[in-house]
Amino acid sequence: MSKAPCLPDFVGIGAQKAGTTWLSHNLQLHPDVWMPKNRELHYFDDRIRDPRNPVSRFYRRITGEGQVYRRWRRQVRSRLRSHSKRLPGRDLLWDLKYYAGAPGDGWYASLFEKGRGKVKGEITPAYSTLSVEGVARVHTLVPEAKIILMMRNPIERAWSQFVMRLDKSGNKDSGLARHDKLLQNVDREGSRSRTDYLQTLENWTRFYPDERIFVGFLEDIYFHPDELLGNAYRFLGVDASFRPQGIGEKIHARSAGRMTSDAAVYLAGLYREELSRLSEHFGGYASFWLYCAEKLAESIPEEEYLPYPLWESAFWDEWVTVSGGGPGCQSGPLSSAETTF
Repeated sequence: MSKAPCLPDFVGIGAQKAGTTWLSHNLQLHPDVWMPKNRELHYFDDRIRDPRNPVSRFYRRITGEGQVYRRWRRQVRSRLRSHSKRLPGRDLLWDLKYYAGAPGDGWYASLFEKGRGKVKGEITPAYSTLSVEGVARVHTLVPEAKIILMMRNPIERAWSQFVMRLDKSGNKDSGLARHDKLLQNVDREGSRSRTDYLQTLENWTRFYPDERIFVGFLEDIYFHPDELLGNAYRFLGVDASFRPQGIGEKIHARSAGRMTSDAAVYLAGLYREELSRLSEHFGGYASFWLYCAEKLAESIPEEEYLPYPLWESAFWDEWVTVSGGGPGCQSGPLSSAETTF
């Protein structure tokens, strides 16, 4: 009798630059959770469209000029360097299957076989931009999965993505970057859609009930990491009392501790309408995001740089005073957020 397909029990859908690396790291440390070493599988947004012909598939990956192909080549080089430093083992076999295998539903299920008997999942931030048809495809394969979405102040998220691109291009001084470069980055390759959290939730709640969707806030990683992780463990149905060492440590953080005031003002204007809707739906941290945008629109800062993240700026203390105190941990199932889509 053949085994049932070993499909994921949860899928993290983003958002990019919103704490998914931290969450993935701490989920993998739980003894009852299994996730692939390659954190982002990109099956539903990318690999699902791969040519079935192995020659065509390999040629496209080797010669393609798009971001998808550059990422694939970068990951392969990274994994080869990693394997060169240790004896070949099961990780090598998994990598061969992932990078050289023919993508399909069976292939995707096989990537989780090592986690059989545990709570299995993956996090690919690009899934937050899937269309309704894309989400329907996910639901067809894993209808009982639990969904995790991390959110971040859109002003910060866009800036963080911009800084990441500068780092990759070799320009380490984001303060020297031209304003037009920021504008190009915000408009390119789905940057706006990665911050449209309400549209993301609308798409996913068409197929998954609120109680199976976890919404997390980046601020909780800073202010309430224990509670956030406990809520995430509880949501996944594993021991919620477990706490890994170094829970409050930053993982792969690129924050330079400041952002240009010009960029902050521009992004505040760009996202103000979305921030108003987010504040209406979620309150709490989302209300702080809106407060920042309103203050930036009200009076352009005299200083060239602002503290970053914005909770380290004077805006946070002002908002806490105005609102009567900062919020407790807000991260949890969407059903507890008192909002509908």
